[in-house]
Amino acid sequence: MPVRGVRRRYMAILVHSDEEIVGSSLFNSIERKIHFLYGVVGSTRINYKPIDYHDKVAIIRCNHLSLPQMRTVIAHIQKVDDTPVMLQVLRVSGTLKTLRKKVAKNLSKKRE
Repeated sequence: MPVRGVRRRYMAILVHSDEEIVGSSLFNSIERKIHFLYGVVGSTRINYKPIDYHDKVAIIRCNHLSLPQMRTVIAHIQKVDDTPVMLQVLRVSGTLKTLRKKVAKNLSKKRE
């Protein structure tokens, strides 16, 4: 029975900003910061991939061993297209389905 060699983690990131942020700009800023901090080799190890951006919540994917590095990248981002932002990791999960369910529940509690 084959075993998948790459284990992935999905991160939900809440974007705090006074202005509207475009998802592609956010994902480009994350990718540039990964290359700035870790270079091409580190970028390959992190295996970053943008998944979704909706209602100021971004979902990204990375390698499970690179989760601390990805959290560092998220913490270092202060501007997206010259707009000040603060990024907060809401939740990390091994499956996209569970992440979306838990984030939706978490955000509905915060809005009540």
